[in-house]
Amino acid sequence: MNFGTLKANVERNLGNRGLGVIIEGWINSCYMDIVTTGKFPEANEFGPIPCPALDGTSTFVTASGVPNYPVPPLSLFPISLRDTTNNIPLRPRSIQWYDRNKATTNSKPSRYTEYGGEYWLDPCPDAVYVIQVRSRKKLSIPVLIADADVPVIGQEWHEAIEIGATYRGARSLGHGDAATWQTDLKDFLARHSKQGEEAEEDYEMGFSVLM
Repeated sequence: MNFGTLKANVERNLGNRGLGVIIEGWINSCYMDIVTTGKFPEANEFGPIPCPALDGTSTFVTASGVPNYPVPPLSLFPISLRDTTNNIPLRPRSIQWYDRNKATTNSKPSRYTEYGGEYWLDPCPDAVYVIQVRSRKKLSIPVLIADADVPVIGQEWHEAIEIGATYRGARSLGHGDAATWQTDLKDFLARHSKQGEEAEEDYEMGFSVLM
């Protein structure tokens, strides 16, 4: 969908009230959330929405006794870290969790946190491991302005922008159906998300997720 179609759809969803520029703001705020954070705050239990134009892969190699490694310079935020030497994902944790719970002995890393431009691994590596990083690239993405403008995310996610903008509009206007649109957004993301597949695979392979 281009910007003109998105605006027409959201306008229709909100009852054709002639909201104009206000609708443009709701659409662009949803769009920027996907691009810059990879998800909607209204449904933050879902992982980042994939965006081939903005997502990249890099690797780094650990050293025994070294817990911290630089974040790639063009990385906006990490999507996933995986120890490809052992074929296991590293689970994200907050810096507060890391400070309270980090392991006291070196071992195979299973968790990470991002802080101060570095990835901090836990446990601290005890050997050489290759870590693959999938991340959102730090690029300048313009807001949608002209009706012909098309979001850089895949066509399959354009409906999520429409539903999300409609929800934000309904919430702002005090519409009684705001909760319904929020539920529709979560349902859409659940149907289109594949993030559960990795967790199920890790479980089947016997990998234990450490909390």
